Amino acid sequence: MDEIDRLYAASRALRFQDMDLRVDGVAFELKRYPFLIDLFDDDHRQIVVRKGSQMGFTVCFVLRTIDKCITQYPRGVLYLMPTRDDVSDFSKSRFDRLLKENEVLARSVAGTDSINIKRVGNAFVYFRGARSRSQLKAIPVDGIVFDEEDEMDPVMIELARHRIDAAEGDAGDEASLSTPTVPDFGVDLKYQRSDQRMWHIKCQHCGAWTCMEEEFPKCLVRVSENTVVRGCKKCEKQIYVADGEWVAAFPENDERHGYFISQLCSPTISPRTILEEYEDPDPPPTFDLKEFYNHRLALAYASLDDKLDDAAMNAVVGDYRRAHAAQGPCVLGADIGKQDVIYMVGEKVSERHINVLDYGVLPGFGELHDKWQRFNVCCGVLDEMAETRKVREFISSHPGAWGCWYSDVQRQAYDWKEKEARVSVNRTELLDHSHRTIIQQNCTFPRKDERWEAMVTQMKNIGRVQTRDDKTGTPKTRWVILGGRKNDHIRHAFAYMCLAAEEAPISEKIRKIITPSRASSERTWMAN
Repeated sequence: MDEIDRLYAASRALRFQDMDLRVDGVAFELKRYPFLIDLFDDDHRQIVVRKGSQMGFTVCFVLRTIDKCITQYPRGVLYLMPTRDDVSDFSKSRFDRLLKENEVLARSVAGTDSINIKRVGNAFVYFRGARSRSQLKAIPVDGIVFDEEDEMDPVMIELARHRIDAAEGDAGDEASLSTPTVPDFGVDLKYQRSDQRMWHIKCQHCGAWTCMEEEFPKCLVRVSENTVVRGCKKCEKQIYVADGEWVAAFPENDERHGYFISQLCSPTISPRTILEEYEDPDPPPTFDLKEFYNHRLALAYASLDDKLDDAAMNAVVGDYRRAHAAQGPCVLGADIGKQDVIYMVGEKVSERHINVLDYGVLPGFGELHDKWQRFNVCCGVLDEMAETRKVREFISSHPGAWGCWYSDVQRQAYDWKEKEARVSVNRTELLDHSHRTIIQQNCTFPRKDERWEAMVTQMKNIGRVQTRDDKTGTPKTRWVILGGRKNDHIRHAFAYMCLAAEEAPISEKIRKIITPSRASSERTWMAN
């Protein structure tokens, strides 16, 4: 009995291996995917897998799900995918095919005519897309699998977690697997908070251990013009994925088991392909550096298009101090928290440029009124979604104030409704616009002071990830909170200020504002 065969003994993996299964028309052979063996038998309540593309984990977790429904779970498993189309495609082309090719599995599964529900033993597997709240309600289950979690809305993920609230005993487990997107989000963040296991390979020649992901690109050794092999970090001789084992970097973090493995260990993607893409990439858009890091190396990656960083913020620091008042006219943005008002105020000094004058946190709307007066605000946009009544009261007594409603589905970027003094905006469009305002240096902030670090932290707290439209399948982007940090209020206040600047005059040219009454159908600013 060799080492791999020994590992199979008395395991869930062995049960499937002994069935002589076929998956997608190919014999199911775990010796090609030795890193999956521990995953089959890890019954920890919290598992996260940060992985490269096409590494066999979906098959692994589907087989795990079938086995648990037969042997362990009385109610079943919720298997969540990003969209309904993903569910339909998987259920028809892969799950049903798995049953047709493997009679031994088919005997345990009933109701295969349904795309979304499969009866396995006495339990059920619910395949769902993470776009519909109604599809996630009234499903009591014992376990959840989030497949490609980074493409799912965090709100829907949280809703799905409540499906295991009533699980008893050893049930109630949760598994997340995904290629990563941006740092400090989704599967990358969960992995950081786990025991952080990586696949270490023992060299048959010198006995040294090599983790491919830690040694890239040195771990890929060119032995001839057309041959690249995985190489030992010590002697550079060829090493083999089958000689590896999982090693936890932080075993004390036992609340979550985390697994990280990339296509550097793939049985289907050659080391030569990865090395040549890295050393001599095609020009964009054929080669996408973010795609390479996410899908090949299983690493989170963010360019300036995806996330602000310290360098981008430092580049827009001016040589003036924060102001306490200004002649104006000024523009203001305010995000409304549960107990306070987060604001940012500035001057529009050209058609494209805003000078930020002041920012911070106020205890209430009375103090916001004072700011409004001190800075002679001609146009201000306030988040109306959190405290609608209070915001409407403020708007009614402050000509030039607008309430703002975010939308993810609005086609036009901004819809200014004069009569209601309300603007509805496409959330992604507005955050894109305000993001470009910084990276294109179309704004200037006051010189750094005691508030700078806290402000910059919030400005960096969101990032842009790509997902797909549930109905059309077309790519789309959305901005999400990173790092589990919920405080991004100043980032939205900045966005609202940029939106206000779209409707405001240029401060250097206009010194007096004539504002019509609220009953008027016009909102204009007139020069001296």
